Amino acid sequence: MRKKEVRELIEYLKTASTDRMVVRLSSKVTSLIADMTCLMAFGKKYRDEEFGERGFKAVIQEGMQLVIAPNLADYIPFVAPFDIQGLNRRATFVLKEFDGFFERIIEEHIESKDGNRNKDFMDHLLDIMMS
Repeated sequence: MRKKEVRELIEYLKTASTDRMVVRLSSKVTSLIADMTCLMAFGKKYRDEEFGERGFKAVIQEGMQLVIAPNLADYIPFVAPFDIQGLNRRATFVLKEFDGFFERIIEEHIESKDGNRNKDFMDHLLDIMMS
């Protein structure tokens, strides 16, 4: 699976270089990592439009920004209830988007109990939950 995905990226880069196209390598590598992670965990690639109106990558990036953002409430605890920076509000929104996405993935896996396909991580988690 990894070889196939990396091979596809290399083929894209070859074609782009032949056509003298400018390529944003960081976005291509980010897409590669997201695709490989989704394939291993969920059994298929999920594109931006399948995640929601904002897209998979945008939600991941916002989640990462929230994780690394310095939170004033960590240094001055009595301001935490006021959420001055809006980090809690944004985190709640991102978590709701992820929750909806994961609910959809779980429903897809429960509905498509096909014995012929390879089991992915989600299938194993559901097997544990059902036992």
